[in-house]
Amino acid sequence: MKCFNTNVALIAIPLLIATIALGQGGPPASVQQDLIALDKQWGEAGGKGDTATLNKILSENFLGIGQKGEALGKQEQVATTTATGANVQNASYTADEYKFETLTPDVIVMTHRATTKGMQDGKEVTESHRSLHVFQKRGGQWQVVANAQLPVK
Repeated sequence: MKCFNTNVALIAIPLLIATIALGQGGPPASVQQDLIALDKQWGEAGGKGDTATLNKILSENFLGIGQKGEALGKQEQVATTTATGANVQNASYTADEYKFETLTPDVIVMTHRATTKGMQDGKEVTESHRSLHVFQKRGGQWQVVANAQLPVK
């Protein structure tokens, strides 16, 4: 049994070291806060129909997958985001459960859960989803280059 444990350790330790070396983990707290702020701007801009802000946040070569599985480019994402928000009055956007993974110093993946609440046709509505965003830093600014969003029931 002792030989088995030693062999497992000899295999497991190098694998653990290799895994740590390959993955960079999460970005610094300051970068996380910047990306959370950008995500919140995106959520709030959609509710207000603020296409100028959405156009700054989303890269020109943006790739997205919508809540119904549809492929979205930048213009489709802006249109979908503003159309959804236009039908809801007094919308509030709340996001939490943020997780990050650094792929390179200039490419970071974020996941989170978000909920939008407001009034539509005199009734309270709530929409919740999980998002996966890929951010890339270009010219000193973070932009979303890819996104996938799935509804949470």
